[in-house]
Amino acid sequence: MGTYPHYTGGVSTWCDLLVRGLPEVRFTLISLVADPSAKPVYDLAPNVERLITVPLWGTGDVLELKRHLSLFRLIRHKRSASTEIIRRLFVPPFERFVQLLWQDEASAAEVGEMLYAMAIYFREHDYDATLRSEPVWGCFLQQTQQGYARFRQTMSRADTLTLLDVTDALRLLYRWLTVLTIPLPEVAVMHTVAAGLCSLPGILARQDSNVSFLLTEHGIYLRERLLALARSEDTLFNQAFQARFDQRLTEASYCFANQIAPGSNYNHRWELRNGAPAGLIQTIYNGPDPQVFTPVISSRRDDTSPTIIWLGRIDPLKDLLTLIRAAAIVHEAVPQARFVLYGKAPKGNEAYYQSCLALRAELGLAETVIFGGFAASAEAAYNEGEFVVLSSISEGFPYSVVEAMMCGRTVVGTAVGGVPEALEGCGFIVEPRNPEAMAEACIYLLQNPLLAQRLGQEARAKALAQFSLQQCNAAYLSTYQHLVTLARNCPTGAYTGHRGTTA
Repeated sequence: MGTYPHYTGGVSTWCDLLVRGLPEVRFTLISLVADPSAKPVYDLAPNVERLITVPLWGTGDVLELKRHLSLFRLIRHKRSASTEIIRRLFVPPFERFVQLLWQDEASAAEVGEMLYAMAIYFREHDYDATLRSEPVWGCFLQQTQQGYARFRQTMSRADTLTLLDVTDALRLLYRWLTVLTIPLPEVAVMHTVAAGLCSLPGILARQDSNVSFLLTEHGIYLRERLLALARSEDTLFNQAFQARFDQRLTEASYCFANQIAPGSNYNHRWELRNGAPAGLIQTIYNGPDPQVFTPVISSRRDDTSPTIIWLGRIDPLKDLLTLIRAAAIVHEAVPQARFVLYGKAPKGNEAYYQSCLALRAELGLAETVIFGGFAASAEAAYNEGEFVVLSSISEGFPYSVVEAMMCGRTVVGTAVGGVPEALEGCGFIVEPRNPEAMAEACIYLLQNPLLAQRLGQEARAKALAQFSLQQCNAAYLSTYQHLVTLARNCPTGAYTGHRGTTA
């Protein structure tokens, strides 16, 4: 459960490698997409039995997603949400859910139970008629006004709540809760790639039947959402509402998961801080195929410009502005060095890409910083360079680091996420948002090429020992088998706490 196979990125790469690497496992994919026009960008593996695509935006009616219903059932469903039924059956769990959103501390189990109660309601009653009804609006308005009033008392500054704010918040909730209407597939294990909206089916299935719920976290969804909200120009109310929703959803995900598999040990402290039981956390590192990502000795002549490689998604979290500023400092010390940046800006990040181009022009680095677009292959890109850089302000356990290591390239990376775990003993760790520190490390490696080569060899050895694709897939197959056994030994029925969760 995530956005694979509709979007590219490190997590989608991992999903594709996992699915294809476990041909003995049959997969049903639930993919959350921005709008109904989204098309898969990955070919489905032979062991994918079904793809369920859930657009969060771009639909006028959630019933558009329920194509399994006959015309008669559609009509009956549409007429099943009278004002009296909504007020009696839906408003109580919805009201309690909104109350829990605004509490400073809330029961994660109760959050999940209210989500489940709403999902049960939507199996028989119309989603759109319900959420657009007067009882729901009145309930949401009252609870939001009361909740935000309490929140304002804890802040030195807070915006005045407007009806437009409340309307926008309910519109967001309408889109987010769409996931509650998905018919749960008949599977043995629900596996989600983040503690966000994509974890909702796992929270529901855990209460609906004896299905195990596995939560993988490459990065920390809550942390990245909070960073994004801090950069946004939304009102304080909108930021607070979205942050509270994300926090409650994260806590419920940890509460209902049978096992939590972070992509690095760094994630543990965030998970524990937000209520994850320590006994459920077991790191599983991702990694590339060592037969694909192999070192290639450069045939570059000595008079050719030394090259530093960056590969990834052009995104504010990757902080390319810091990297470009570091390149300017490197250029002063090693004028012949060049930085080649592989990747493109996804839809929505065009303005950020333009800001990168503007900074490059301002610093006079048109010949030093090269935007190379998509690389012909990641392994070829890494092997072009003397070493690889990563300037991110937030990461999980990034493929660009372990792939570069597997190619025998050392990495200058920022101290975020699992990057220090990967590079300990074989790379350079620098402070994020510090172009001087990044430049200093790059200059040192450029002036000491034998050291860069030796660290690259050590990086390859470490990646082979700890971060291979085969090790990752074997760990997940063992986890699936354990969770299937766990589910079979559990009684069918509602969630009653972390029953038997000794994974």
